[in-house]
Amino acid sequence: MSVQPTRNVHRLAQEAGFTLLEVVVAVALFAVVSTLAYGGLAAVLRSREQLSEASAQLAQLQLAMQMFERDVRSAVLRPVRDGYGEVLPALMGDSDSLELTRAGYSNGLQQARADLERVAWRRDKDGWQRGRWWVLDRAPSSHPEVLDVLPGVSRMQLRYRSRDGREADHWPLDGVDEALPQAVELRLETRSLGEIRRLVELTPGGWQ
Repeated sequence: MSVQPTRNVHRLAQEAGFTLLEVVVAVALFAVVSTLAYGGLAAVLRSREQLSEASAQLAQLQLAMQMFERDVRSAVLRPVRDGYGEVLPALMGDSDSLELTRAGYSNGLQQARADLERVAWRRDKDGWQRGRWWVLDRAPSSHPEVLDVLPGVSRMQLRYRSRDGREADHWPLDGVDEALPQAVELRLETRSLGEIRRLVELTPGGWQ
């Protein structure tokens, strides 16, 4: 009869479960592991977001540069008149703006207009802009349609190279009988991608 109480004690000990200390330690370990896992996941998500943002900025920069190079390479020997009747050179610019007439203006709808287009590039406040006019020779009410092609541009610099090797920060050059430069150098300073430099050569002699 003395064996039965001992067996009951062992059975009760086995069915008692975890102690409070064991539960506290388990919860603490779970909290530490969860914190580490969340930190690692958050870092991965941040890296992925930054990579996606950088890829989008690079794609936008590439598109803007393609548009600029296309305009410059397509420059034509076609002066225009401004809204007051004054003749503007086929290509004119200074260190932070450029205006020119370009060929290749698509006319898929066969509208009654020229296949030439007057465009302008400039930096305005915090971005790079492209303007275009619907007509070549303007009326007083003619205004450009402006497109923001690249944000976050802190600096823009243009230089112009003549065929005899002279360089200047404006065009036309004094004393140089050239309607178009040989090349246009562009430098952009962006906050996210640093400095970008392009040297764009024009068609020899300009498009006729």
